[in-house]
Amino acid sequence: MASHLQMKWAERDDRLFITVEVVSATGVDVKFEAEKIVVTVAEGTVKQGGEPSKNLTATVNLHAAIKPEESSFKVLGQGIQINAVKAEKGYWNLLTKEKVKETKGWLAVDWNLWKDEDDVEENANLNDFGMGGMGGMGGMGGMDLASMMGAMGGGGGMPDMSALQGMGGDSDDEEGEYPEDAEAPAADLKDLDA
Repeated sequence: MASHLQMKWAERDDRLFITVEVVSATGVDVKFEAEKIVVTVAEGTVKQGGEPSKNLTATVNLHAAIKPEESSFKVLGQGIQINAVKAEKGYWNLLTKEKVKETKGWLAVDWNLWKDEDDVEENANLNDFGMGGMGGMGGMGGMDLASMMGAMGGGGGMPDMSALQGMGGDSDDEEGEYPEDAEAPAADLKDLDA
């Protein structure tokens, strides 16, 4: 095979999330070793090329050790999701032992799954890639759009600005600030003194 399978990754202190971007993959096998993951696909379409391919293989030499017996994978229509459990907790900040210039053609950060160390929720179900279930809306869990929009204020439209009335500030109703035929300046240096 000329090129490596395209992958995205994210991490938590106790596990790695790797998505192998092969559409409609069949005959998938993922072998977990202490410091290596080998993905084999009998047939599938590599997203970037778009042509169906056979006998695809990719090896990821991991930055540190994982627990092969606790790691798992799922084959979905748009890719293969790998959940690799780290042998020791802690953030790696790198997935592989290879240098970045060697992996930049096939490996990218999965910003949809990425969370910084201080953003991780304690009770998140990480076996489902942190997506809350994968049923119904493709893993949107129990998301209630109406309550989310209501929490944003104004019922999803413009926020309620009625509390700001009468507070002075800039208003189109104020007269006499500039003559009608003169255009207001874009900025006034007096504003910097305030």
